[in-house]
Amino acid sequence: MNKSKTAVILAAGMGSRLKDFTNKPKCLINFGTNTSIIERTCNILKKNKFKKIIVVTGFKQKEIKNKLKKKVLYRYFKNYRKTNNLQTLLSIKKELNKEFYCFFADLVFHEKILKKLEKRQDNFCMVVDRSKSLKDTMRIKVRGNNLQDIGGHISPISADGNFIGIAKFSKNGAILLKKYLISEKKNIKDYYTKAIQKLIKDKIKVNYLDNKRLFWNEIDTKKDYKKFKKMIVTRKIKYV
Repeated sequence: MNKSKTAVILAAGMGSRLKDFTNKPKCLINFGTNTSIIERTCNILKKNKFKKIIVVTGFKQKEIKNKLKKKVLYRYFKNYRKTNNLQTLLSIKKELNKEFYCFFADLVFHEKILKKLEKRQDNFCMVVDRSKSLKDTMRIKVRGNNLQDIGGHISPISADGNFIGIAKFSKNGAILLKKYLISEKKNIKDYYTKAIQKLIKDKIKVNYLDNKRLFWNEIDTKKDYKKFKKMIVTRKIKYV
């Protein structure tokens, strides 16, 4: 197993759908505990021996730095107001030359998902939830063990599940992903899954890992927050 595992956390976004609920970065939400979402993710990564954690910041970066201190490496993306996470990931392209794991910063997930992902040796492995198909998410279509399509353009009715916001790329996968990110650099409002979609269209195999109903939740809206906090309070999930 790679002893120098690298994680990239995309934390530049403004969280516009939560702006009336909180004026801080979404990843700093803590659900009434002492641990924010991004701290929880970093704690899990440290526990699983990730040596390098890169947090790509933008919106209110000082607040994130004040919370995480010197536990991670920081990369600042100045154009966060006008773009989406394709550009955020592209902004660190010089570092996309070896195996890395990629995480949405506002994602809460079960640690076992990461442990399962570590065992995968695919060039591209996207973690998905095939138990449901949600609105306002990156939905997927699958064929066998591979993704057939990914993106918000797939209707919930025809989708085979959702991309949950975690992926692993081998060294070769990272280098190829960088090439496709660059090819899509004019699409400033797109998610990095646009590059994954292009890979699939070019007949490049993109594998997936089904989370098998292990919990995950992306905190995009006030409804997401209330739902997940209730799960914590009622101890349906273990947050910290």
